Amino acid sequence: MNMQSVCLTGKERVECLPVPEPSLRAGDALVRVLQVGICGSDIHLFRDGAIGEARASLPFVLGHEAMGVVEAVASREDEWLVGKRVAIEPAVPCLRCEFCLRGDLNLCPHHTFLGLPPRPGAMQEWIAHPAHLLEPVPDTLSDVEAVLLEPLAIAIHAVDLGKVLTGRSVAILGCGTMGLSVLMVLKQMGAYPLFCTDLLPHRLQVAQELGADAVVDAGRSDVVAEARKFTDGRGFDYVFECAGVDDTQWQTAQIAAPGAKCIIVGTNPSGHVRLEGSAARRKGLTFFMVRRSRLTLKRAITLTVQGRTPIARLATHTFPASQCQQAFETARHYRNGVVKASIRM
Repeated sequence: MNMQSVCLTGKERVECLPVPEPSLRAGDALVRVLQVGICGSDIHLFRDGAIGEARASLPFVLGHEAMGVVEAVASREDEWLVGKRVAIEPAVPCLRCEFCLRGDLNLCPHHTFLGLPPRPGAMQEWIAHPAHLLEPVPDTLSDVEAVLLEPLAIAIHAVDLGKVLTGRSVAILGCGTMGLSVLMVLKQMGAYPLFCTDLLPHRLQVAQELGADAVVDAGRSDVVAEARKFTDGRGFDYVFECAGVDDTQWQTAQIAAPGAKCIIVGTNPSGHVRLEGSAARRKGLTFFMVRRSRLTLKRAITLTVQGRTPIARLATHTFPASQCQQAFETARHYRNGVVKASIRM
């Protein structure tokens, strides 16, 4: 039996294709996928056919920001999940290595990941996924909010890494889904002031709506000069780099205060991090590299249910699977005010 999927079939080309239905192994659940977000990593695959050394063998099923309904389970102890809407943790750790056993599941060197070659992604009608990596979603949250829980969980982990203190100043470089998710987490915990930059005015507008204290259009203004002016030359206590491009990575050390913490969330397609080493050394900066999320999906649900992180504001575009090419082109070229585009399976 075959089912519908959204597959990468060539350079900047996706199509709906039939693929075999999944089979369950011990500990798995069968999830009927309802909605999948288009992430920056999906766009990297769409554009380049690879992420770092992971090259897709075409056709390749995309997607990892996913939610759906559990239709069956392989193990009796997981029967309570059947019929529930769930958010999906896309990283599958081995649970046996030293890193998993100490709680660093996101650092497991033996993991697989939905939509990262060679593991097919979630943009298909059903997936088989470990039941322990599914988190029930309350009825008060919409399907698209459930999709956005995955990037929010990464944002929570990023803030955890930085050990951000209430009332300390923060700069966020890049206001895509990840930067805006970081902004929401910091806002609800009392970081102040929050200074945000981006190249797209519509994203800066969303940042203002979500509580940014200052925004800078990086295409029109000198970000470093504006940051120094805003802080009277002092710099920020924390800098979150969320764009994953050379310019914002270079700005990180330049706008940080002495002794600041710099949290690198964005993934540079070139595979490197471009830092202003002289400023970083002179200021004694500490850098953190964010590797996905770390046991934070349930916390993302709690914050969203409480209304503290209004992630629905990021959900700007939803497309049926039949319009997958339009969906990816919209996200790829930032068309029509898109922040987060998702595909309804």
